[in-house]
Amino acid sequence: MAFDENTTVLIVDDAHSMSQGIRAILAMGGVTQSETASHAGEAQNRLRGRRYDVVLCDYNLGLGMNGQELLEATRRSGALPLSTLWVMITGERNYGQVASAAELVPDDYILKPFTTQQLLDRLEAAARRKAFLSPAHRLLDKGKTEQAIQTLGGLIAEADSRQRRLDAQRLCGELLAREGLHEAALRLYREVLSKDELPWAKMGVARILSEQGDGGGANALLDQVIAEAPRYTEAYDLLAQNLTDDGKYSDAAGALEKAVAISPRNFSRLHHYGTALLRSGEATRAVEPLQRAVDIGRGNSFFGPEAMVDLLQARCESGQTQQLDRLQHDIAARQGELPGGPLTMAVCRAMTALAQQRPQQAETHLAEAAEWIAAPETDFGSALRFLSAAAKLPDEHGAERAPDWARSIALRFADSRHELGSLLEVAAPRPACGDAARAAYAELQDKSRAALDQANQGKLETAAEMLHADAMRTLNCRLGLYGCAMLLRIAENRQEAGQDYAGEMQSLRELLHWLPHDNERVRGFVKRRQALIRHED
Repeated sequence: MAFDENTTVLIVDDAHSMSQGIRAILAMGGVTQSETASHAGEAQNRLRGRRYDVVLCDYNLGLGMNGQELLEATRRSGALPLSTLWVMITGERNYGQVASAAELVPDDYILKPFTTQQLLDRLEAAARRKAFLSPAHRLLDKGKTEQAIQTLGGLIAEADSRQRRLDAQRLCGELLAREGLHEAALRLYREVLSKDELPWAKMGVARILSEQGDGGGANALLDQVIAEAPRYTEAYDLLAQNLTDDGKYSDAAGALEKAVAISPRNFSRLHHYGTALLRSGEATRAVEPLQRAVDIGRGNSFFGPEAMVDLLQARCESGQTQQLDRLQHDIAARQGELPGGPLTMAVCRAMTALAQQRPQQAETHLAEAAEWIAAPETDFGSALRFLSAAAKLPDEHGAERAPDWARSIALRFADSRHELGSLLEVAAPRPACGDAARAAYAELQDKSRAALDQANQGKLETAAEMLHADAMRTLNCRLGLYGCAMLLRIAENRQEAGQDYAGEMQSLRELLHWLPHDNERVRGFVKRRQALIRHED
């Protein structure tokens, strides 16, 4: 990369004097197109609106995300092109250890204080190193991921240094995993590990094992990563997620407590720590980290209201009712951003009413919320919170309706024993709700088996019709995924035979309309459907 008057630079620093000083240094080096952002939220907004050649980011950005977390957030959201050079500025002497352990790393870093020439020399060196991967970056900018992976394979083979080889392997592994090519990614990571015990490669394997359902294997690797690189906070995060998936909320909270001690101002991690405590039954302990998460995140554009909802629940369950009305008001002001939409707002009002000993109002709010159980925007977490409140209704105030609500929620969300276990946990105060959830889960299992039996008998159309009808009635993701797979199989067979498959395409469109498009299998189904449409054209 040649640095000149056409080079665009974003400087992210919460100290105005520092950012202006860096602008002056760049201008002396001939770089005049520079802009500044004073915090992570502003930086995210600028990166969404414009492409920069270089980002110079301070590691410590005050409240909210630090520079490493900003890098990861922008990379994962797609707001930061891989071709953009990211250089971290830090006064922390141990930053090299932190950066080498992180899964997503900056292109380089420079320690404060630095001279004009040191900064310019460091930028030139980082640009030369990044140029080795530029053929893959250009393909990725065009959306050609498959070709980029092939190009990286060639770069790995021709790399003339260990660092270049590792850079290419690291990016290639990331792309393979992102595309769902897990076996190829595992082979690459294990090849790296056969020569170098690198935490990021172990982390890559652990992520894939987690996605494949091998939580035990993933956790064993994560324990190794944490022992070798104790500041690798992403390892604690994934370990906590795996423990949460296994219902071990107290252990998950323990892992996150260690990560929070390393990064005490990370509002996202504080939020997860608080919710883990909340789900482990420690509502009183959950209040403090959740309040800190809200206080830190409130002023940033990347902060959503879900942390306030969890704080409200923790205060309700711990009997700390003094700030509930204010919290409700703050949540209502951001109702449009709430996960779960109107259901969550109604549940917030119900939880507050229960905490303030107003059960009749709580019943009214929950009856209002129940109308939204089948709404597409209602997610599992919101439904769990609803059932938790419903299970606490007194016998004389709507408790008789709670089992029906539990059944509806289970039919929609109980895709596996994990979801069933979560439902049974929050329904514990009302055994009839647990019985209803178990019965609904058994019904889902029976429907899946019945469709599979039809398919095994060669009656694919009958199986697809059953799955489509049951999925549309319940909005159950598992049934919907099975239905999509069956419909695509039939449509592709008919396409090959030159037969009409319009009916299957219509049923498929109906399922894909509400299935979550951030799901890897759903994205695969969408691609297969698009291929069928292109063939029709």
